[in-house]
Amino acid sequence: MKRLILVASLFLGFSTMAQEKPIISSAVIAIDNNNNIKDAKGYIDEAETIIKGKSLTEVREKDLAKFYYYKGLINYRIHSSTDPEIKALDAEALDKAVDGFTKLLEFEKKVDRDRYSDEAKRQMQLLATDFARRGIDASGAGDYESAYADFLKSYEYKKEYTNYVDTNMYYNAALMAQSQKAYDKAIPIYEDLIKMDYHGTRFYAINAETGDTIDFSSKDQMEKVVETGQAVNPSSGGDVRPSLYTTMIYLTLDQGDTANYKKYLKEGRAKFPQNIDILKAELQLYFDSGEYDKALANLDQAIAADPKNAQMYYNKGVILQTEMNRTQAALDAYKKTLEVDSNYTDALYMTSIIYIDSANAISDEMNALPLSASKKYDALKKTQSGIFKEALPYLEKAYAKNSDDPQVKNALSQVYRQLKMYEKAKALMEN
Repeated sequence: MKRLILVASLFLGFSTMAQEKPIISSAVIAIDNNNNIKDAKGYIDEAETIIKGKSLTEVREKDLAKFYYYKGLINYRIHSSTDPEIKALDAEALDKAVDGFTKLLEFEKKVDRDRYSDEAKRQMQLLATDFARRGIDASGAGDYESAYADFLKSYEYKKEYTNYVDTNMYYNAALMAQSQKAYDKAIPIYEDLIKMDYHGTRFYAINAETGDTIDFSSKDQMEKVVETGQAVNPSSGGDVRPSLYTTMIYLTLDQGDTANYKKYLKEGRAKFPQNIDILKAELQLYFDSGEYDKALANLDQAIAADPKNAQMYYNKGVILQTEMNRTQAALDAYKKTLEVDSNYTDALYMTSIIYIDSANAISDEMNALPLSASKKYDALKKTQSGIFKEALPYLEKAYAKNSDDPQVKNALSQVYRQLKMYEKAKALMEN
């Protein structure tokens, strides 16, 4: 009697080990014969639970290959379905489909059998496109981490299974990594793209607050940001190479990688000598290193490339005034700034400072005169008053544009007092 129980136990154990086969077959019948996705999903998930409970060596090679393939196929049907009920069967269906197909391909390569590999590779081509779509949706929703992962998967799957190097997806992945400040992920991709001589299709707009250029992964994402008012002047172009260099310049600088910062700056300037953004980056390098003559030469190139850029004239004025003490040349640069943009507040203020400093210098000359030199004193006083009057309209306009700036307010108050406009000075300081 005991021997019969033992035999029965062994038979039960064998039956349990083998039970994934009929479940897999049921999943195959449900999806292939009836397109019953719901039942097929139930069967394939049940088979997966069974398989996970044992060593893979206990599963027949043919059954394991079939399981992996149909796991991929069934989950991809769920992901691709337009039926909300089917779609709701598994929110992670796309990722599970990839898991099934990739494991199938790895397994069949290992055992040197191609039962399903060709069809799985065709399915992976479709999946790669779906990851790109999901990445675009994620980027539009501001989920840059997920978008980065999906764009990179799309790039890698296309490269692996179709021999197509989709550099647009690779570029999008870099943008998403940069958007989440994951520079350690973004930099290697940008380096690769530069080596690939990637031209791309660029979608970009201007930051409404800073005036900087912002790159986007798609036209849709760009338009959404423009709609918020955070960016203006949306554009698209066919060559992103200059922006790759400017991005690498600023990212390597941010990371303290001086060698690569200088490398990409030098390469970028050589390849795109008229590019304003690269010129600006080089200007900063010259300014930081105190090479002001080179900075001025750089600015003159930038102005020649973009003569309506008020900021370039202003930057020239600041260097001439504050670093080289060439006040007349600085004044000319500020006035040129104001010809381009009459409301450029900083240029208005800096122009007034040149006049104020000039007028204040006359005070030293007046104070050095003997008491007998009253005529000379009066003449200097008149000259000084005339200079303060020249400064006044610049300061009043600067204050009207930016009344919260304490430097502008204090300078205007000083000029009012020098011109004996005491009521205005009092009202200004009470405001």
